[in-house]
Amino acid sequence: MNDQPSAVQVLLTRPRGRNEALAQALCQAGLAVTEAPALAIEWLDTPRPPAHPGNLFIFVSGQAVAAYFSVQAAPWPPDAWAGAVGDATAQALRAHVPPARILSPADDLPPDSESLLAMIQSQALPAGRAHILRAQQGRDWLADRLRQLGWQVTCHALYRRDPCLWDAAICARLAAPEPLVLLLTSLEALTAIEASLQACGLDWPRVLHVVTLHERIARRLQYRYADRPDGVLHVTLSSPDGAALFQAIVAASRQLSRRT
Repeated sequence: MNDQPSAVQVLLTRPRGRNEALAQALCQAGLAVTEAPALAIEWLDTPRPPAHPGNLFIFVSGQAVAAYFSVQAAPWPPDAWAGAVGDATAQALRAHVPPARILSPADDLPPDSESLLAMIQSQALPAGRAHILRAQQGRDWLADRLRQLGWQVTCHALYRRDPCLWDAAICARLAAPEPLVLLLTSLEALTAIEASLQACGLDWPRVLHVVTLHERIARRLQYRYADRPDGVLHVTLSSPDGAALFQAIVAASRQLSRRT
């Protein structure tokens, strides 16, 4: 019996350069994959704050790591801390920062600001100067909480995320009635996709299985589907590393193929 869910479409929406290895693995597993970045990343020509002993540097994404160290070549100070919102960001940091100086959420916690703050507090770090390295727009929750705890916080925009306007063919593929798994990794990407659908006069499909990293994204989509009596939304939460995403997408595809 062939267990390959070959009829299921997979739409990968992470920025360009982040989908290729996952797409290749999914194709080898027998899935029909389309790479459709929802956001375009552009590094900004802005000063990178130098790392000083005792400082805490919080990297919100792998893009923040790449953008920071693209121009910051000095060795990491032995007493400086680096915080990573998720494991994939922590892995990117290990090429530049000693693992013992990296703080990231525990494996059993979601990859978000709340989990990172819990890790920071568990280390009982004295409140000092913190730098949050991120895109031009971002969630301010962690900066606000650190300030309440006595930290001097500066947010640094190292890159920008611009929405990609999908063409009619990609929008039609998402809106089609055929089974589809959508990889969706940020609220900004969700907003960009909705703008593309609206520009084409289309709506979310009646049945959709989303693989995502955050409960906030799942809640936003559940809110959208609550207004559709015939809508069916399935959500799989995954960690951001490639192996976990592969397993989550394959499992979701098999579930969809069995339902159809």
